[in-house]
Amino acid sequence: MSRLPDFSFKTLVRDLMYIYGIHPVEELLLTVPEKVLKIFCEDPSATKFAEIRKIAESHGMKFVHADADELDHIAEDGNHQGVVVHTTPFEYDSLDNILRMNANESRACVMVLDQIQDPQNLGAIIRSAVALGVTGIIIPKRRAASVTPAVVRASAGQALKVRVAIVTNIAQTLEKLKKEGWWTVGAAAGEQSTDLWKIDFDMKAALVMGSEHQGLRRLVAEKCDFQVRIPMASGVDSLNVASAASIMLYEVRRQWAAR
Repeated sequence: MSRLPDFSFKTLVRDLMYIYGIHPVEELLLTVPEKVLKIFCEDPSATKFAEIRKIAESHGMKFVHADADELDHIAEDGNHQGVVVHTTPFEYDSLDNILRMNANESRACVMVLDQIQDPQNLGAIIRSAVALGVTGIIIPKRRAASVTPAVVRASAGQALKVRVAIVTNIAQTLEKLKKEGWWTVGAAAGEQSTDLWKIDFDMKAALVMGSEHQGLRRLVAEKCDFQVRIPMASGVDSLNVASAASIMLYEVRRQWAAR
C-alpha cells in the first residue's frame, strides 16, 4: 500500500491543496481534471465511488490506496467520505479580467464580499452564485476567508467553477467598478434602505455583502449606489449572510428572466 508523506501544517497550507468529499471531488474531476495530481481513496471499488471511478478512468488516472487514518490526517479530520484529491493550489483571477469579461454587457452580476470570515458562509455564497449565473466574486485580502478545501467542500465543488479575485481595498474596488459602468448594491438593514424588489436590476450589478457580525463597514456602505434590505416577517431582524446573498441573487435573476 502506498504511504502518504507526513506533511506539516505549514507545508500543507503553502504548497498543497486537498479537496475531499464525494461531490467536491466529482466536480473537480469534471471541471478541471488537469489540476488533479493524485486521488487517495479508502476503497476505490466501492459503489459510492462509481462516478468518480468512471471520470478518473476516462482521464487515465489511478487511485492511491489510503486508510481512514491517513485520509483523516490530510483532510485535517474533515468529512472526507473516503476520498481525497491532491491538486494544484486554487488559482485566483484578477479584478481586471472579470471586468473585461463583462465590458460589452448591458447586464451582469458580480458579488463583492466585505470580510466574510466563515468558510461555510463563503462556500454557501459561492454555491448560490454559480447556480444563479454570477460572473465573478471579489473578496478582500485581509480579515476574510479565502478559497480553502473547506470552502470548496461547502460550495459542493462549485468554487472550482467561478472566478474569484482578491483585492486590497474593497471601498476602492467599488469606486473602480462604478467607473467601469457597474452599479453597486449593498445589503443593509437600516431604515434608509430600499426594499430589494424595488430596485431595477436591468444593469451591471455588484452585490455587496457585509461580514457576519458587523454587516457593511461604514466606508463600504457609503460607496454603494443603493442600500437594500430584505423585507421580513415581524420579529425577525436578520438573516444569515449566505441566505441573504441567495435571496438577492435570485431577485436579480428573477428580474432578468421576466424581461
